[in-house]
Amino acid sequence: MTRSTNFIWSAGRLAGATVLFCCGAAAQNRSDLAGVWEMDATRSESAHQVVPIGPVTMIIKQTDSAVTIETQRRDAKTHAVSSETIRYPLTDAAAADGNGTASEVKANARWNGQELIAETVRNVKGSTITTRHVMSVDPNGKELTIHKTLTVQHGYQFEGARNTGNGTDVFVRRKGR
Repeated sequence: MTRSTNFIWSAGRLAGATVLFCCGAAAQNRSDLAGVWEMDATRSESAHQVVPIGPVTMIIKQTDSAVTIETQRRDAKTHAVSSETIRYPLTDAAAADGNGTASEVKANARWNGQELIAETVRNVKGSTITTRHVMSVDPNGKELTIHKTLTVQHGYQFEGARNTGNGTDVFVRRKGR
């Protein structure tokens, strides 16, 4: 090989190795959300709102192309369990998922470093409801914090009214994982 051919071949190998290294580093930068998570009611705002929700369990499945979250809620008084499963494609395009009711949920998600940003849009009684959940796991992988924003697009607004609510919930990974 000539000196210039050798240089081009070496540069090509270096570029290929750089691409593999960067892609591998990006994949490793994602948090491991997979598992069964139980809400810590003492540290979660949803458990202390005007109409508190009962115990909540989330079952999260994670692949390179999607995150699926099943949310199970137990009514504190009747002990009835309701469940909703939403698949969040990890793309820019929203996908429509049925949630077991008459309403349709459009969901998508994206990674921002180690945080997963999961968003939904649905129609409830003629109003568009959007949610944005920013999820992060602590360095030990034992706690999941979700910063939630819910917005109701009801088509009107009067002075002093708020159509957006924010809150933070904390979940603990169920042992045995």
